[in-house]
Amino acid sequence: MKLNLGCGSKILKGFVNLDKFEYYKPDIVHDLEKFPYPFEDNSVDEILLSHVLEHIGQDPETFNSIIKELYRICKNNSLIDIRVPHPRHDDFISDPTHVRPITILGLQLYDKQLNTFWQKNNAANTPLALIHNVNFKIKDVNYGLEKEYLDMLNKKEINQATLQTYINKYNNVVKEMKISWIVIKD
Repeated sequence: MKLNLGCGSKILKGFVNLDKFEYYKPDIVHDLEKFPYPFEDNSVDEILLSHVLEHIGQDPETFNSIIKELYRICKNNSLIDIRVPHPRHDDFISDPTHVRPITILGLQLYDKQLNTFWQKNNAANTPLALIHNVNFKIKDVNYGLEKEYLDMLNKKEINQATLQTYINKYNNVVKEMKISWIVIKD
């Protein structure tokens, strides 16, 4: 089963489309901040969360419950395709319905292997994977650059290292992040 969670008006064929609002006529009407989700344990192969995670789970307990539900319903090696505005882009900053930035490090807090490494090295990172008994691994990250920076990169006016410096220091370099997150079950 493939899920398009928080689908809004983007109803996809081949997916079970779920949204909080009946207005969009999804296959299933359900609020992602209400638990449990209407799916069986280990029943999902793939989840699309396109511009959804930044809108839900403002309260840390609710966000962790969302992560635990995603883990519960997914099979081992399921793909969670996350698309979010970059937290240093005006698209994220200006929308009052965006309740939390989604970052690479934030998602890595749910990786048991990294949690164990951090604990061994007395790092300050919160071991959320160990605390909540979930395990996700980031497989891939793609940045959707603003045209200005994409053009500079393509014209070789900047290299990858310089681009990374810009991404780390400046607003409005990356418009969107696409993150492939894999569910790991022992």
